[in-house]
Amino acid sequence: MKTLAGLSSYSTLNTLRLLLLERQDRFTMARTSSISASAPPITSIVSLRSHRYGHDPSRYPLKAIPYVLSHSSLWTTVFKVACCGCIISTIVLLVLLITTLKLQAEMISANLEWWAWLIAFFAVLLEAAICATLFMAVSQSRAQTNAFVETMRLEGRWKEDMVKQPIIKDLNLVKKAFVVRIITLPLQIIPLAGGILYSAINMTFTGWDYMDRYFDAIRLPTRMQRIEVFGQERSDCSALIHPSTYDGDNDYARFGFMCSFLESFPIFGWTIAPITNAVAAALFACDIEACGGLVCLRNEHECVAHSVDGNTSK
Repeated sequence: MKTLAGLSSYSTLNTLRLLLLERQDRFTMARTSSISASAPPITSIVSLRSHRYGHDPSRYPLKAIPYVLSHSSLWTTVFKVACCGCIISTIVLLVLLITTLKLQAEMISANLEWWAWLIAFFAVLLEAAICATLFMAVSQSRAQTNAFVETMRLEGRWKEDMVKQPIIKDLNLVKKAFVVRIITLPLQIIPLAGGILYSAINMTFTGWDYMDRYFDAIRLPTRMQRIEVFGQERSDCSALIHPSTYDGDNDYARFGFMCSFLESFPIFGWTIAPITNAVAAALFACDIEACGGLVCLRNEHECVAHSVDGNTSK
């Protein structure tokens, strides 16, 4: 009997303990949900291990390649620029190989060691890329704008009040953080690793450059562009030395890295990648539109609404 009574009391205590734990868990969950509901909206622009617009932006440049192949309306734009670019690149590369390869190898090593030939060859590739880019810069920029607009139209995201980037913008060959890009350009002589390092240094500004067509389309002021890209209003000089500019969690940095890396490949990077990257920017812009627009604009509208409500209540 004592044993049965002991077991009964033990069972009762155990049941009470479980009920207390269950009530405590419910209280904790209710408190957490109430805190979450009353918490102010997140105003930080730079994403932290999450993507602001639903998808990883580094995938858009890769996604753009099969997208172009599956849409015949984009073929003409890509074909014209690719053919023109391939012809110019081939001519420039052959001329430089014939006229400067041996000369540069001798400058590196008078005995013409094998490694001197190798370094000279990669130097010629870099020089050919620069020359070919300069020769076809304006026509390529116009083709990028056309591909961007056509892609947004295909996706049904181009609105009547949007503005196509003007031709005068295509004539501007000076990109964002231009000096840094020129200084770091020789890194691309190093196969693969050089392209990765160059892309990592310039990734945020490259992403901003490609998304500039979308920002122009919606008439986004430069101040708001900086807030959207960098997380807050910063000058180019300040952004260059700020750690968040090189944060891999920044959507524009991730997007710009892959765009820049694809452009580091010989021939393909000078001719086709700039067009497919413009298509990638359009796909990125379509997802931004699908999510209700840029986060920086939504945050600004919320701040204005709160201030209006506050003034009204007073």
